[in-house]
Amino acid sequence: MSAMYFAIEPAQPDVPQKIIQALADLYETQSKTPRHLFALVDGVFDENLLAKRPWSREKQWSLYEGTDLQAFDKVAPHLLAAPADIAEQHGWLQEIFAACDGKPMLSILASTLDGSTLRQHFQPYVIARTEDLTEWPVRWGDTRVLPQILRALEPEQREQLLSPLYGWWSIQRDGSLIVWRGHSTTALVPATFDKLPLNDQAFALLVDQAEADAILANIWDTHPDLLRRYRPSKCHFRVAKHLVLATENGIQAANARQHFSMLALCLNQEFVQHPDMIALLKRTQQGANYAEEIKALPERFWQEMG
Repeated sequence: MSAMYFAIEPAQPDVPQKIIQALADLYETQSKTPRHLFALVDGVFDENLLAKRPWSREKQWSLYEGTDLQAFDKVAPHLLAAPADIAEQHGWLQEIFAACDGKPMLSILASTLDGSTLRQHFQPYVIARTEDLTEWPVRWGDTRVLPQILRALEPEQREQLLSPLYGWWSIQRDGSLIVWRGHSTTALVPATFDKLPLNDQAFALLVDQAEADAILANIWDTHPDLLRRYRPSKCHFRVAKHLVLATENGIQAANARQHFSMLALCLNQEFVQHPDMIALLKRTQQGANYAEEIKALPERFWQEMG
């Protein structure tokens, strides 16, 4: 079985040190509040990681415990406790980032709450419920979708979720850090729901944001050479950008959207500005069949844009 493709780059080498420095700055202004550091590790990317040493010897809390998903504990997002000694945390961060091997399965949380209480705090957010009462697991441990999930929350939901955190650090597509700050509240503030209510607009946004990764995974399975022209973050940027263009120009079928994404990876980056492609997109916007239009493109287009 070939390795899966994730359009994300490994954490930059200075990421552990940047987190440690940020923690030092935050703790300096919060000297009397409790301090707990955790890795949030998504088990779906490596079911056996947390059973290996040294991670197996550290305290762990599954976010699925006590929910309807607890039978899937092995692939759950887990909170993994960092050493309490601040002097050991830099090395610990280096080791856990190396162990996750660039997979989008690791973010870091600093909280006023201990592991058991923080797991309890997350519990109402583990399963989302849409307006039609459909329920689905929220991928808090997947760093590819974490920013979109936080963005999709209502302001009061996001405020409540982040309330006990000093900070939540994650890796962006290019391997750099992104952080969300909390308020370092020491008391557990209960949510007003047991399953995260998500309106249709927020749900549609999350589905749209996931499309580029799904298409890139399909391309990796069928035409992996196309993904070797650019860095993973650039591949994602190009595909996501051209999926927006596809939507604007009436290209809706899944196979057509994937094909258009492949063109974005193998042709000159200005191909959508070529007169023949401009004319094609105008016709698809008016209802023309994308596959037939592609077949009808003149040879000069492929010669000039290839």
